[in-house]
Amino acid sequence: MKIACLLLDGFEDMEALGTTAILRRAGIKVDFVSVDGVPYVKGVYNTFVKPDIMMTNFDHNAYDGLFIPGGRAAFLLRENKKVLQLIKDFHACGKYLMAICAGPTVLAFAGVMEGKKYISFPGTEAEMRGAVKIEKQTVSDGKIITAIGAGAVYEFALEIVRNTLGDAKASELAKNIFYREFEQRK
Repeated sequence: MKIACLLLDGFEDMEALGTTAILRRAGIKVDFVSVDGVPYVKGVYNTFVKPDIMMTNFDHNAYDGLFIPGGRAAFLLRENKKVLQLIKDFHACGKYLMAICAGPTVLAFAGVMEGKKYISFPGTEAEMRGAVKIEKQTVSDGKIITAIGAGAVYEFALEIVRNTLGDAKASELAKNIFYREFEQRK
């Protein structure tokens, strides 16, 4: 399993890095992609990330999923035509789309959320373009996985693991990191 995490300056640090750390712990390969080609991408809380790949060299065929963290960067990503086309391509190929906080609005702007269940940061509902809001920390609808915000990072990452690697792997990982709430919410 290999996932690309799209980054622009202003990404939400905990959402991008916390989720990625848990996914990597599960054995999922996650590459950071610099959308605008900068050698270091700056999070909203001043964390700098050296990307693994630049968008100009990105081959979506090499990935099983696309991850969009929230933060101010999400509002820029949803205006980027290349990003929106990339989301459409992933969706058309039946690949995973994962987004947290304001990230689900990027999926909506790409036109892949019509009739899909989701959760996103409060106040973004009008931008979700026909999606169906579910009041939970994380929501899965087919291969689209969304979460409300930074407070849901553990549950979001474990939901991704559950969807991609199975219940047993997600439960094992939750136990290994002492995240007891995961088992209680299943």
